[in-house]
Amino acid sequence: MEECSVIIGYYEKVYGRSLTEKEKDLIQTSFRKEKIKKKEIIFRSGESNTRHYYIEKGLLRMYVIDSGGKEFNVLFAREKQWIGDLSTPSETSFYLDAVEKSVVYSISNENMNKLTNDFSSFVKYIKRSYIFLQKRLVSILVNTAEDNYEELCEHYPELIQRLPQYHISSYLGVTPVFLSKILSKRARKKD
Repeated sequence: MEECSVIIGYYEKVYGRSLTEKEKDLIQTSFRKEKIKKKEIIFRSGESNTRHYYIEKGLLRMYVIDSGGKEFNVLFAREKQWIGDLSTPSETSFYLDAVEKSVVYSISNENMNKLTNDFSSFVKYIKRSYIFLQKRLVSILVNTAEDNYEELCEHYPELIQRLPQYHISSYLGVTPVFLSKILSKRARKKD
């Protein structure tokens, strides 16, 4: 059981109780603990992705690459968050890789469906991660890059410290030069 103790702890927190041995066994057989190297690609656009990921340690990013080869960061996920492609098990349009050396618990879409049937209240917790993605897409469409940077600083200040600026600029949908202008303007406002 030690191999999946973090994910078992997560489920116990979600349910506010200790899990039965049967429930622990189900989780143990459903999840696979994986170590991912920094910059390792977990899945690529065009592949049939069949897994979802819960992060114990590290930082993952989901992104797309346009026809010109430019990367656009869509989502970052850190400790205690879920990430994956909602279209699983269909062919994915995304890339997923590790920004940092990471430890994750992966689960197949089939096992995820079994667990959500057996642990119905779990659905609302996993939805939080996916709802964030929807809010992020709306934010990209509605807000300015400056507004989105301010929101990133306000809600996720630790990501500003953990991510290189080129990933932040891609996440905001701007060039690194434009991000520098945002940062300069922000610094002048503080003075």
